[in-house]
Amino acid sequence: MPISIHLAAMLSLAISVNYFLSGKKQISDSFKANNIDESHKQTLRSLFLCQIGFFVTSCLCLFACAFGVVSSMYSYGLLLFIGLNYGIFAIWHCYIAILSPPNNKLRLYLLGMIFLLISLCSLLGAFI
Repeated sequence: MPISIHLAAMLSLAISVNYFLSGKKQISDSFKANNIDESHKQTLRSLFLCQIGFFVTSCLCLFACAFGVVSSMYSYGLLLFIGLNYGIFAIWHCYIAILSPPNNKLRLYLLGMIFLLISLCSLLGAFI
């Protein structure tokens, strides 16, 4: 498989670990700082866990495609799906960065660009 899929898999692993560690801390800090209803807390926790689930699953699929565990017929569809999803994440992170305060913009733009790089590497791997 092309090196672009390996790069996308490594970046996806880094994003998964980063999102799990920093996201968990941000959510717990925001729950302590604000008086939020318990049902809203559960909703936010489940959304966070669903995103972590997607990141880990897509990371494992990218590694499976990179090492040839999945046949090329199936990896084409997987890489397209993962690439398009990461592209949507990139668009949303850049949009959120535009709306966020200046002290968070750089971090959100950086995450958006990493999502875009994963997306482009996955799509490039699907078409090569």
